[in-house]
Amino acid sequence: MDSYTGDVSRIGETVLDVGTGEWDTAFEEALAHPVGDLLVMDRVILEPEWRGFGLGPVLAGTAIRRLSQDCVAVACEPGSADGRELTEAQHREAAAKLAGTWSRIGFEPFADGVYILDCHLQQPHDLLADRKREFIDLCHAWRARHRPRP
Repeated sequence: MDSYTGDVSRIGETVLDVGTGEWDTAFEEALAHPVGDLLVMDRVILEPEWRGFGLGPVLAGTAIRRLSQDCVAVACEPGSADGRELTEAQHREAAAKLAGTWSRIGFEPFADGVYILDCHLQQPHDLLADRKREFIDLCHAWRARHRPRP
């Protein structure tokens, strides 16, 4: 993991027992069925003009669902990933906002700023379905409001 970003390395150090290379005991205990691979969500970047419509959780959740087959969990460390230089306070604010966003598709705080989504639970699937319905409802409302008038 050293060849990846510092975030990925921190995630690895948080969920793995570095000495044995096995899952950390606390990580295993946090999961319903701690068997499988780990998917690490390193970066999700949504262009600023598309933010605020609920699209981020829908796209990330859909990608996670597709990529997480046979995974025990998905792990991430919420923070700004769009290349902007941020102060420490701005970074904390961005991380808190993203943590709230990711919780809308099932991520939960684990340890040391790392969030996990347990792939063996039904809740993440239900939450993603809810986010998709919300986005579709928003699209229908926009279309109804902006439909050309005859």
